[in-house]
Parts: sequence; structure tokens; C-alpha cells
Amino acid sequence: MNRIGRVAVLACVLSLFSGAALAQGRVAVLNLEEAVFNTEEAKTQFNALRQTPDYARNKKEAEDIKKQYDTLAEEFNKNREVMSAEQQADKAKKLNDLRTDLEFVVKKLQQSEREVAGRVMREMMPRANTVVGDLVKSEGIGLLLNSQAALFSEASYSLTAKVTDKLNQTKP
Repeated sequence: MNRIGRVAVLACVLSLFSGAALAQGRVAVLNLEEAVFNTEEAKTQFNALRQTPDYARNKKEAEDIKKQYDTLAEEFNKNREVMSAEQQADKAKKLNDLRTDLEFVVKKLQQSEREVAGRVMREMMPRANTVVGDLVKSEGIGLLLNSQAALFSEASYSLTAKVTDKLNQTKP
């Protein structure tokens, strides 16, 4: 079933049960990853990553390669009409090599960030689950949806900021 079909079925099912859900309690949405990554603890860990020599070196290398690529691409586009086929092929190869180098360095940066994100989620999930459970009880929530699953929700339905605040108040 395609994505639109699944969304339509989900909307129909939710509309059938919305009365029952509202009778049981309030409806809310939550983006748990956003809530966790917006905490001071997560921001501290990501900032620590960005301060490491390897990350800083890779970031600088990516910026340098991007600058070289942009300069070469501009020169290539500007002078393409007066270049021989051999010169064009040479410049195109250099551009391709720079693009490959840039992709490699960016992947290293992204891998470092994914590792920190995974560690943050593993460390904070027990506390996050407790915080979410407490909020569900205290706010009388009968249906909690992942915010990505909702087609639309007003900001007043979101628990994301409240979860972030509560996680900032709890000790690791």
C-alpha cells in the first residue's frame, strides 16, 4: 500500500476512535528525539564532539574542499566554451575527485554525530520514558502519538517542550 493510502487508512481509523480516545483522556503528540536532543545534556555532548581535534580537523577539511570545489566549478563553467575537450575532461575529473573527497569527509562527520546521538539516546531513554509516563498520568493523556505520525497538530497538543524541560530538571 502506498504512503498516501496508509495515511488515509490511519486517518479513517483515528477518526472512528477519536471519540473514544477523547472520552478516555486528552490527545497529545510527542517528538521524543527532538525532546532528548534539545536537552542541555545532549547539547553539551554535541558541543564536546565539535571541540574534539578529529571533528574540528574534518570540519575544516570539508570546508576547504567545498571552497576548492566551488572555485573550480565556477572557473569551469565560466571558461568551458574556450576549453579544449581534453581540458574539460581534466577539470571534470578534478571536480569529481573533489566531490568524492567531500562526500567521504562529510560521511566521517555524520558518523561521529550519529555515534553521539546514539549514545545520548541510550543514556537518556530510561529517564525519558519515566518523564513521558509521568506527564501522561499528570496531564490525563489518553492517546499519545509520535508527532511524525500526525498529519497535523496544533502546538498546544505537543508535549515535546515539556519533556525537554522535565529531562533538564532530572539528574543523570
